[in-house]
Amino acid sequence: MTRWIDELIGGDAPGDLGPGQVVARCLIVYVAGLLVIRVGKSRMLSRAWPLDVILAFILGSLLSRGINGSASLSGTVVAVVTLVALHSALTALACRFHWLGDAIKGKQHQLILNGEIIHENLLRSHISERDLIEELRLNANVEKPEQVQAAYKERSGEVGVVKRPLPPRILHVAVHEGVQTVRLELSVRD
Repeated sequence: MTRWIDELIGGDAPGDLGPGQVVARCLIVYVAGLLVIRVGKSRMLSRAWPLDVILAFILGSLLSRGINGSASLSGTVVAVVTLVALHSALTALACRFHWLGDAIKGKQHQLILNGEIIHENLLRSHISERDLIEELRLNANVEKPEQVQAAYKERSGEVGVVKRPLPPRILHVAVHEGVQTVRLELSVRD
C-alpha cells in the first residue's frame, strides 16, 4: 500500500515528480486546502482584511510547494493547518477584544462631517480630495461633500458614506374661482 501511494504522489519527501504525481498532489492539496479554509472560517473570497490577504499569499506559496514537490506533502498540510488555526484564533480574539481588532485591522477615520471635509484625516488616510470625490460618486451617487452628512475611511480601506437627508420639496397649488390655495409638502426619498 505504501509503495502504491509513493508511486501515486511521489512520496512525502521533496523530489522530482512526474506529471501524474503532480496531478495527484494537486488534487490532494486542493481538497486539503479547501477543507482547512472552510473549517477555519476564512473570508478570503468575501470582504478580506489585510490579515486575510497576507494569509492567502502565504497559503498560496505553501500549497504550491506541496504540489510541485519542493516541500513534503505532510509538512505542507501541517503548515497550512497551523496557519489557518492561528488566523482563526486571532480573528476570534479580535472580535472579542476591540483593542486587538484595532491593532490588526486598523481604525476608521471620519473624512466628512456635515458636508465639511476633514483634511487632517484625509492626509492620515492617504486619500486626496479628488480620490474622496470619486469615492462619493461611486459609493453614494453624490458629487459634492455638501451632500454628505458623514463619510468614513473604514477599516477595510473602503469609504463609507451617509448622505444628508434631502429637504422636503414644497409644491404650491393655486386653484382659482373661490377655491383656497393648497400647499403640499413632499418628502423625497432615495
